This record gives sequence, C-alpha cells and structure tokens, in this order.
Amino acid sequence: MKDSFVQRRQNIHVCVISFGSFGGRLLSGIGSDILVKKLNKSRFWCLFISASTFCVAQLCALRISNPNLLVLVSGLTGLAYGLLFGVYPSLVAHAFGVSGLSTNWGTMTLAPVITGNIFNLVYGRIYDSHSIINDKGETECLEGLQCYGAAYWVTFVAAVGGVLVCLWSVWHENQIHKGNEKSKRWTDHERVA
Repeated sequence: MKDSFVQRRQNIHVCVISFGSFGGRLLSGIGSDILVKKLNKSRFWCLFISASTFCVAQLCALRISNPNLLVLVSGLTGLAYGLLFGVYPSLVAHAFGVSGLSTNWGTMTLAPVITGNIFNLVYGRIYDSHSIINDKGETECLEGLQCYGAAYWVTFVAAVGGVLVCLWSVWHENQIHKGNEKSKRWTDHERVA
C-alpha cells in the first residue's frame, strides 16, 4: 500500500515536471524572440529568468513540509528547465556559430550530466547523514525538512551563482554592442542573442 502511494506521487511529480518543462520551452522560445526583435534586449535575460526560477524552487523546497505542496517545487523546477533548454540552442548558435551547432550543443548538454551526478551524490550523502536503518534494513529519515535541507541550500547557492553569471553575460553583451555602436562597425556579434 505504501509503495503504491509513493509510486503514484512520483508519477504525479514526473508529470508536473514535464508539463512545467513544456511550458517553459514555449515561453522561452516566444519570449526570447520578443526580447530580441521587439525590445532589442538580450536572450540572456531568459537565462536570468530561468536561474531565478531555480532559486525560487530551491527556496520553496526549503520551506515546504506538506508533501501535497511539493508539486510547487516540481512545477517550478520543470518550468526553469524548460526556460533554460528552450533558449540555450539559440545562445549556443550565437556564441559559436551555426556551422558546428550540433557538436557544440551536444557538448553543452553534457554539463547537466556531470553536475547532476555531483548534486545527486551531495544530496545522497546529506540524506544518509540524517538517516537511520530501520528494522527491515532500509534506510529512512524521520527528521522532516532536516533530511535534505542542506542539499537544497547547496543547490540554491549554485542557482544564485547561475543568476550572477547570467547578469554578467547580459552586461558583457551590452558592452560589446556599445563598442560596436561607437565604432560604427558591423561584426558577427549583432544582437541575435
């Protein structure tokens, strides 16, 4: 009975993450085009919104103790991933050119594999440090939010680092465009990102 309840909850969270990711991809595709074409702003602002959404998701995870409300964490996480992966191909094409897009994009998608495993190991170590082995020989944690709270602080700090990198990227791109406008020269670095 308990296993079927957990399985249903996991399925719900996978669905919520998927729908959030779908919505984020739609929003970032349309939103990034509006940013560039209508507002003459950088696509990096979509990354900023994604990283900020990751921060909010981590803060929610740190505060929510009611399991029924964890769909907020899943939804925000899915939305942030959708925003990220919806705009990233155009940013990769802008930075490295379209001729090697498939290779460069493939290389960029390896980053979550590496960091995802690192964060999984950190999460597991933190969870295990708060867990006990029950009568059935299974590891369980009975401390509520303390079971994984430190892991969410780690991912929150990483998300804040992402926000800072995004802000630097926006600033850096603006500096390039200011230099191009002053010298009245056209380069390959037009505002397409």
